Amino acid sequence: MIDKSPAGTAALAVLLLCTPAAANDGPSAAPWSWTGFYVGGHTGAAAGLASFADPLGPPLFGGTVAAPGFLAGLQAGYNRQVAPQWVIGLEGEASLLAATGSNTCLQSSSTINGSNCKVTPRELATLTGRLGFVTEPRGRTMLFGKAGVAWMRADVSVNPGNVVDSSEQGFLNEGINFSDTPDQAAPTSQSISAWGWTAGAGVEHALSPAWSLKMQYDYLRFSGMSIATPQTNTVTDGGTVNNLPSSGPSGMTLDMHMFKVGLNFRFGAAATAATDEPATTGAGKSPAAPWVSGWEVETGARYWYSWGKSQNQNANASPNLVSRLTYEGVMGQSGELFARVDTPVDIFVKGFLGGGGLSNGKMYDEDWGLSSTLSASPTAYEVTQSDVSGTLHYLTGDIGYSVARTRDHKVGLFVGYNLYKTAMNAMGCVQLVNPASGICAPPTPSTQNVISQYDTWQSVRVGVAAETRVWDRLKIGADVAFLPYVAYTGLDIHQVRNPPAYFPVSGTGQGVQAEFMLSYQTSDAFSIGVGGRYWGMWTNVAAQSDSPSNLFTVEAARYGMFVQASYKFSPAR
Repeated sequence: MIDKSPAGTAALAVLLLCTPAAANDGPSAAPWSWTGFYVGGHTGAAAGLASFADPLGPPLFGGTVAAPGFLAGLQAGYNRQVAPQWVIGLEGEASLLAATGSNTCLQSSSTINGSNCKVTPRELATLTGRLGFVTEPRGRTMLFGKAGVAWMRADVSVNPGNVVDSSEQGFLNEGINFSDTPDQAAPTSQSISAWGWTAGAGVEHALSPAWSLKMQYDYLRFSGMSIATPQTNTVTDGGTVNNLPSSGPSGMTLDMHMFKVGLNFRFGAAATAATDEPATTGAGKSPAAPWVSGWEVETGARYWYSWGKSQNQNANASPNLVSRLTYEGVMGQSGELFARVDTPVDIFVKGFLGGGGLSNGKMYDEDWGLSSTLSASPTAYEVTQSDVSGTLHYLTGDIGYSVARTRDHKVGLFVGYNLYKTAMNAMGCVQLVNPASGICAPPTPSTQNVISQYDTWQSVRVGVAAETRVWDRLKIGADVAFLPYVAYTGLDIHQVRNPPAYFPVSGTGQGVQAEFMLSYQTSDAFSIGVGGRYWGMWTNVAAQSDSPSNLFTVEAARYGMFVQASYKFSPAR
C-alpha cells in the first residue's frame, strides 16, 4: 500500500534525493561548491497567531488573533562547505510585512464589556546558523536546517466593545434600556518590538555556480510582551452599566509561520557554467536550445482539501465593536483544472478554475451591549453557535515573463486576477453563554437556516512563480502573490428576523496567496504532485451599503493540501 500522507510524501522525497543518481546525472557532471558570501531576496506568506492573557482570567471566547500576511525582504550570509556533503553557514534576513488580524479578547465574563484586539505585524528580522546536507553527485541540491534569534515589531490595539444609552441608535441596539451609562472607554494602542527565537528548514538548489533558488519554512516565537488594558464596563441584570477600572497590563505572545521562496547570488562564482543547461532566447540569455524552440503547454487537474475562516465585524462610529460573525473551521473539498502555456519569447500565461462544497464548520455570533428587546435581559456580551455548510468557487488568471528559463528551471514574474466566492448557511442556534436567557434560548433546531452569508473577493495579483528540478525527476515549485488591491462585496442575511434583515457590505483591502509543490515526473510528459496552499484576504475599511455609518472590517483565510496530475505537451527533444 502506498503511503499518501504528508509524512509519507516527505519521506519519499528524502529517499529519492538520497538514492544513487540516475543515468543523466552521470559521473561527468562537475560538483558545485557552496562556499562563499551571498546576498539575495525573498518573498512569501506569513500566518501569525497572537494570544492575549487577560489579568481578570481566561476568556469565555476568543483570546487569540490570527493575522495572515504577505512578506518580502532581503537576506545575506556566508556558506562554508566543510565536507563533500556538509555545509555550515550564517544567514541574516529582514522582511517587511503587509498583515493584519483582529478578534475578541479580554472577555472573561458575560457581564464584562470585552474588547476587540487587533494585531498588525510590520517588520521581522532573524540571524540564524545553517547546517546543510548536499545531495546527488553534482552537489547542486542542499537540504538545510536553521535556528537562531528573531526580532519583530507590530502595532497592537485593544478597543472595548460597544455600550450605548437609550438616546443612541446602534446597529443592534434599538430600544436599549441601559441606565447610567458612563463614557465609553478609549482604546489603547502601541507599537511593540520584541526578541524571540526561530527555527526552520528548507531546500536550496543551484541554478548555476552563482545563482541558487531556495524554498523554506520558518517558525518564530515571541513572548513576554504586554499592552495596556483599557478601562471597560460591567452590566448588571437590571441594566446598570458600571465603570470597571483597568486591572493592569495584558500579556501577549506571538507565533509566526512563514513560507518563503528566495533567490541568492554568490560572489566570486561565474553566473553560468559550461555544464549548465542552455537557456532560452532573451536579454542576457544564451541562444535557444532546440527543445524550447516552440510552445510548451502543461495542463492537469487538482483536488484541494482545505479549511477556512471568514469573519465580519461591525463597529459604530467611535469605533467600538457592536457585533461579529465568525465562520471557523469550515472544511472545503474542491476540484480544479489548471494550465500553463510558455511561449518561445518567454512570456507565459497560467491559471486555474475550481469549485466545491463547504461543510463541518461552526458560526459564532457575538454581540456587545444587547438590549432587552433582543435578549431576555440586558447583557454586556453574548455568543451563539451554529453549524455551517455551503459552497466555494474560484478562478485565477496570470500573465508573466520568465526572467530565467532552462530545461531544469523556470523563474518568472507575473500579474493577474483572482476571484474567490463563498456561500455559507448557518443552521440552528445554541447559546454558549447565558444558556437560560439569550437570543437562542431555547435552542433553534439544526434544520433551520438562521443566517446566510455570501462573500465575493476580487483581487489583483503581483507575484513570483518558480520551479526547479532538484533530482532526476523530482521538482519543487512555488507561486507567491501579493494582492495589492482587493475588492470585497458581501451580503449578510439574518433569516429568522421578521421580516428577514439584509445587510449588504462592500470594501477594499489587501491579501496574500501562496502555494508550494513537490512533483515527480513519471515520464517526460506526465507528472504527479502534492502541495500546500494558503490564502489570506482582509479589508482595510468597509461599510454597509445602505447605511454608511455602520463600519465593517472583513477577514478571510483558506489553507490546505492538494494533489495533482498533469500532462506536458512540448516539442520533441
